[in-house]
Amino acid sequence: MSVTQNLEKLKNKIGDRTNLLAVSKTKPLEMIEEAYLFGQRDFGENKIQDLFEKAHALSHLRDIRWHFIGTLQSNKLNKLLSVPGLYAIHSIDSLSLVDKLLKKSLDQKIKIFLQVNTSGEEEKSGFDNFEELDQAVQKLKGQESWELAGLMTIGSIRADDFEKAARNCFEQLVAFRNRLCEKYDIDLELSMGMSQDYEIAIGYGSNWVRIGSDIFGLRE
Repeated sequence: MSVTQNLEKLKNKIGDRTNLLAVSKTKPLEMIEEAYLFGQRDFGENKIQDLFEKAHALSHLRDIRWHFIGTLQSNKLNKLLSVPGLYAIHSIDSLSLVDKLLKKSLDQKIKIFLQVNTSGEEEKSGFDNFEELDQAVQKLKGQESWELAGLMTIGSIRADDFEKAARNCFEQLVAFRNRLCEKYDIDLELSMGMSQDYEIAIGYGSNWVRIGSDIFGLRE
């Protein structure tokens, strides 16, 4: 099926309560533009150089919203912040990175999602305990340049029972979100669920699902 047909099918399954983040990594500009013309506005990239190049090449799409979803190295932060149309960063994974963000001043607010390693897998980055996550929220809430939008997680990569592992990850993120919202009287979103587990994530109230292959096809 075409990108347009895939998007139409997905949007019918997802409904109106969950936002679709189209993960366009490794995909050509033509596919992104096809999705945009269908009405998709939110696109995610996991490499800063790719995001930078695509955002400039597609800068004529005035209301396109770019989300960075990859591991963020602090020495590349300035380049990321120069991306036109940067809307959100879903992968703020440490207190040290939060501190570096707070030293930057911006012309417009950028949404921030704190990444939590809910599966405990070593190859993943992210906050791995509530105490440090709590400190990050304290630092970010009420900031002028940064909008603390929510929490992000990636379901388990290795699991004998994939669905059970995904549910455990999403349950933990929901629990962390609920504790933080109650403690600070804030409203945090959830960024969780990808092509293989987004339907489970939606069942746990995910506000953003990050889907690539079900829209653009498998990566080459």
